[in-house]
Amino acid sequence: MQEPNNLIKPISTSLQERVIEQTKHFLESATNYYNREFKQIPVLFDLSGKAAGMYRVKAGQRVIRYNPYIFAKYFEDNFNETIPHEVAHYVTDILYGLGNIRPHGHEWKSVMQQFGVAAKRTASYDLGGVPLRNYQKYMYRCGCQDYELTSRRHNKVLRGIGHYLCRDCGGKLVFVKNMEKVG
Repeated sequence: MQEPNNLIKPISTSLQERVIEQTKHFLESATNYYNREFKQIPVLFDLSGKAAGMYRVKAGQRVIRYNPYIFAKYFEDNFNETIPHEVAHYVTDILYGLGNIRPHGHEWKSVMQQFGVAAKRTASYDLGGVPLRNYQKYMYRCGCQDYELTSRRHNKVLRGIGHYLCRDCGGKLVFVKNMEKVG
């Protein structure tokens, strides 16, 4: 964890309200375009770590989570890119089902195109001042390159309920070694 006096303050309540309104705007846009209702779902500002946003379904509950610190540090970028990115995940879940599509596949890209936003998977920010968790990484390898997997994914492999494939060669990722904790 970083020194407390260098930490960014989380996004203000008034900016949170703007984010919620923008989220509603994209839901209305999808409703009009697809001629199908996309209900408002909870929008939380409780995400931590390196991700600016996340669409999650847990125990049947759909929610969009935003990182209040990254939004505070890079508000305009996240307002214009992260919000439609996460709403597009929700829309593709309703239209196709999460288990039937790739997270950033052509269905998601088409929703992003409909929103008029570039279909980027991740943003790269300087996270100085943003509180980060310390977590273990694990090196995995395929036939063409190395990957760093999180504890969550590594544990799924260990339990036999998950496996991961290379984005480039399609080869199965195989565990190589534990890496140092990063945060």
